[in-house]
Amino acid sequence: MQTRLISAICTPLSADGDLHVAGLSAHIEAQIAAGIDSLLVGGTMGLMQLQTDATYEQLIDHSINIVGGRTEMLVGVGDASYQRTLARIRIAERQAVDGLVVLTPYLMKFTEPELVQYFLRLADAANKPLFLYDLPSLTGTALTMELIEQVVAHPNVHGLKCSRDLEWTTQLWDRFRGRTRIVPAQALHVAEVVRMQIPDNLDGLFSVFPQISHALARAADGGQWEEAAQLQADLADFLEIALAKNLFAVVTCTLNALGVPGLMAPAPCSSLSSDEQAELLNNPTICRVIEKETQLSVAQAS
Repeated sequence: MQTRLISAICTPLSADGDLHVAGLSAHIEAQIAAGIDSLLVGGTMGLMQLQTDATYEQLIDHSINIVGGRTEMLVGVGDASYQRTLARIRIAERQAVDGLVVLTPYLMKFTEPELVQYFLRLADAANKPLFLYDLPSLTGTALTMELIEQVVAHPNVHGLKCSRDLEWTTQLWDRFRGRTRIVPAQALHVAEVVRMQIPDNLDGLFSVFPQISHALARAADGGQWEEAAQLQADLADFLEIALAKNLFAVVTCTLNALGVPGLMAPAPCSSLSSDEQAELLNNPTICRVIEKETQLSVAQAS
């Protein structure tokens, strides 16, 4: 089995909040050059819910044009209500996207029967394959096994993107393997996912370091566990620093240093000051990981 890595990409923006098309192009091209198998556009890493409708539509249109059919493209469409999510679906369906990823509705709390009907009505209405997106750390609602069981029986529900712990991922895989596509978000457990023979792994961290992530997956696929552990440690070390500071500000600074211009989050998300950027880019761990990503990119290009 060869692991399929899916990058949840950022949405590069200009200072006024408009889509930074050159940044988006550089970001996507870096994923494809690294051998990333699929993209999630407008997911949590892309902060779809924080974008204007115009920026969201431009994001999908430009992403499709840049990708040009070279890789699978999934689009985040989940919003706070049925009608708002359906409107996002209709925007996405104007382009040749491969799947629609539906986040559990947030802000309001809904009963489980209401959520079942929400997903089933969307599956009926959508003209593209639908994927559930379970992210309770942000939505405040965790999908239950019983709900998943009911919804994945629908012929237009093609899988589940799960951003929960490895134990829950294991339970999902044990129960639904062969019945629907399980897509875990386990950027810090790539080797464990490979050992379980789960084909997919999706995360925003892969989009920041696509070369390291691809090398990690290939090492694990080949049973080169020591190499995989070293590469995994690089991703873990970066994430620890980013979460301790300001995730999207650190991601912006890092991607800028790797040649992807733009801001990766709209206002009121803050950015690093010039002094903070210099401090970050002089951090030995950050320097090491950026250098490794660059070296792998140069080696791959040659």
